[in-house]
Amino acid sequence: MSARTTYFVILLGAAAWCAAVLVAPVLVSAGGSLTYFGRIIYQFFHPVCHQLSERSLHILGEPLAVCTRCTSVYVAFLAGTLLYPALRTVQMPQYPPRSVLLAAAIPMVIDAIGGIVGIHAVTQVSRLLSGAAFGLVAPFFVIPAAIESLHHLFARVVSTPVTESQKGQPNA
Repeated sequence: MSARTTYFVILLGAAAWCAAVLVAPVLVSAGGSLTYFGRIIYQFFHPVCHQLSERSLHILGEPLAVCTRCTSVYVAFLAGTLLYPALRTVQMPQYPPRSVLLAAAIPMVIDAIGGIVGIHAVTQVSRLLSGAAFGLVAPFFVIPAAIESLHHLFARVVSTPVTESQKGQPNA
């Protein structure tokens, strides 16, 4: 799989993921049989998010399929993925220093722990900003890792020699 193809698969996946987050409440609020499909989307996201209504943004009176922080991470991931080719060469994956990813995660950790401990009030704005900081940076690690991994995987598959004992044997 080429680097460009890998990038586009990630981009399409991120766009579909974000679309699902936004479509679920629209389907549920539409009523009728569409509600069923909206509920399926909510169930799909349930393992990755607590989905507390009071911690979620709403469309048409229904909460998004994930909380505000998760929504922010996912939308920022999509934005970072869109920005990636403008800032990096897709064909030659480069990782930023790991400290960048750590620095991007710190606001989320501070916001969550600060709220739990009672140091500060966690708000929708703090959730949005802390999630966005992490989500915007994450593609700069995920995209090169995916490109590199698939390159190694396919290079290994292509370069695996066939031994004399395997010649003429049916594929398993």
